[in-house]
Amino acid sequence: MIKPEGLASRDFVFVDASRKFTVFPEKKFDYIFSVSGVMEFDNTLQFFESCHDHLRNGGSFLVTNDNIVSVRDRISYFFLGKVRQYHLFVTPGQGSWKVIPIHNLLRILQDAGFETREVRYTSLLFKDWLMLPLALLVYPIQLVYMTLSRSEMPLAERRVMYPFRSLLCRHYIVVCQKSAI
Repeated sequence: MIKPEGLASRDFVFVDASRKFTVFPEKKFDYIFSVSGVMEFDNTLQFFESCHDHLRNGGSFLVTNDNIVSVRDRISYFFLGKVRQYHLFVTPGQGSWKVIPIHNLLRILQDAGFETREVRYTSLLFKDWLMLPLALLVYPIQLVYMTLSRSEMPLAERRVMYPFRSLLCRHYIVVCQKSAI
């Protein structure tokens, strides 16, 4: 993190979120936000557990992440071997990312002691609407697959993770609440 000019270093807390960290260890917060960063951490569970420790009971944790299951990303992966926003080849010094599909993210949040309250897909641009005809072809097949898949997860939860909007939107927001572990 680069400190903007004119601000003292005491105004910032520098944290390597992929390792165990303590931020204001004597304080608890009502809200913690993680904006589009979980794909960068080497230990996402440990990061979520640290956030859980810093929340008050009943506090909310909001996590945003890039949606990699949109039709555009599926086509990009099919033809290029990569989702659209990330490089196929990563060299030393370049940022890397770890693929965390939403079903894994929700499981990791649950393992860290959070209850998912809402999943909302967002960031829908005009060029994403151009994928609507393909999304209309893909979603019925995806819906049948979700319905017929053998899983202990209730169908309602599967549909929350993969609604029709997931085929068009670029990002999603997960709203969680701290629960007792």
